[in-house]
Amino acid sequence: MDLLLVNIPIDLGKKPYDLAFSFLKRLNFGILVIASYMTERGFNVGIFDPQSHPEEDCLVKLLQEIEQTSPHVIGLSCVSGFSYPPCLKIASTIRKRFPSIPIIVGGKDHVGQIAETVLLECSAIDIVVRGEGEEILCQLVDHITNKKPLDTINNIVYRNLDGEICSTHYDLAFNPQKMTRLNYSLYPNFQTFAPSLEVGRGCTFGCEFCVSAKTGVRKKDIPSIIDEAEYITDIYGDNEICIYLETPMFLMQDEEISQLAIQRQERGLNFTWRTSTRVEYLTPSRLEKLAKAGCRILDLGLESASFDILLRMGKTRDPQRYLDRASEILRAAYDLGIMIKLNILFYIGDTLETIATTFSYLTKNIPYVTSVSAYPLLLYPGSSLEGGIKEEVKRYGGNIITDAVWQSRHLWPINPSSELTYDSLQELGVLFAKSFQTIDTFYTQKRYGYFSPKISYTEFVDAAINFGIDSLPFSKDLKETESNRQVLWDYLKAGM
Repeated sequence: MDLLLVNIPIDLGKKPYDLAFSFLKRLNFGILVIASYMTERGFNVGIFDPQSHPEEDCLVKLLQEIEQTSPHVIGLSCVSGFSYPPCLKIASTIRKRFPSIPIIVGGKDHVGQIAETVLLECSAIDIVVRGEGEEILCQLVDHITNKKPLDTINNIVYRNLDGEICSTHYDLAFNPQKMTRLNYSLYPNFQTFAPSLEVGRGCTFGCEFCVSAKTGVRKKDIPSIIDEAEYITDIYGDNEICIYLETPMFLMQDEEISQLAIQRQERGLNFTWRTSTRVEYLTPSRLEKLAKAGCRILDLGLESASFDILLRMGKTRDPQRYLDRASEILRAAYDLGIMIKLNILFYIGDTLETIATTFSYLTKNIPYVTSVSAYPLLLYPGSSLEGGIKEEVKRYGGNIITDAVWQSRHLWPINPSSELTYDSLQELGVLFAKSFQTIDTFYTQKRYGYFSPKISYTEFVDAAINFGIDSLPFSKDLKETESNRQVLWDYLKAGM
């Protein structure tokens, strides 16, 4: 085998309930993209995902897989700080058992942002890939296998023969312009993962907190999307399967959406889908087109309803217009049967008063608000916030949490003001979700991209009861959401 790609699992969730369900399995479509791309070009590539094995056995199973396949190179996919400590541990374990196999690590939004640090912190890792990995890994495997020098390969940081850390030219234009079709047969036990279909990369917007801000946009064409969707329905054996359309920001134009609807109907396909986009992209007429094309859930980063907070995070220049547009979108989507999952971000300078403003906005939009996810700010390496955040947070009486546990992940939670802490906002975020989202709604939206397709509603409810519904981000029914809204409002008023 030329290359074995390994998905590194998280050992801690961004939200307190992220590890609540054993069947919440996120397919690592990044390594599937790389494996598909390289296989098309004649490389022999395998994938190992620990999520397909009991937790206590996964490291043993990985070592057995390496023993059996004898890969020339091992590639570890570490997509966030929540999987960074396990990544270092797994790399060190592999190195002890297989000292001669080169180990590459990638993950453009985390390890790619701290490449030299990764090599300094883990002697078992030989190379870190920065940016997208398809073409880089083709070159790396070729150069390593044929003992060619690495200094001609763009976008890597590596150790030379003397143990020195070297960086090559970083070129964003080196990323592939055409996105490859995913070959699900390469992913072990793929039927237990919710399917994804990559439709685009990049985002033109400039949110201060985002690592993907202001990156070049590339889109997959509609015939390719339809071909791939048909392939997914065939390989999963389900013509009504729920698919997550992967992209940092869904930006199809009206003509493209209409073509998607037409070709979906002509092929007799009944798949439905979910994706992420922005308030500014949507209009009632565009929502109607999206519904005809099979869209059933949209993740929408509302973030806040406080004018000050929206301006501070660079979300919009006209908060009133932005919020009016969002209200219009919520109503139109509700009438069309599209669920909007609103993401709320507790940001620098947030207080109980600004959060109460957001809560009031959401309440005024009932019954159109049916799904909310709220969480406090984490500082990620590579975001434009990195430069001046310390002084900005200090201005509001807050601070950056820099204890050893978070430093080891290269993630930094934010206490946003003198009134609020990261930990208190984690709890508040759960109550926010409980105030608008029922257990039925949560299950429906998690069927797209998160829950295994084989998990029934009954199995989900049993698991939720087992974990403890009080700790989960939903209420049992609409009546309980009303009770939770009163609890939340009383809490916000008492602190104002």
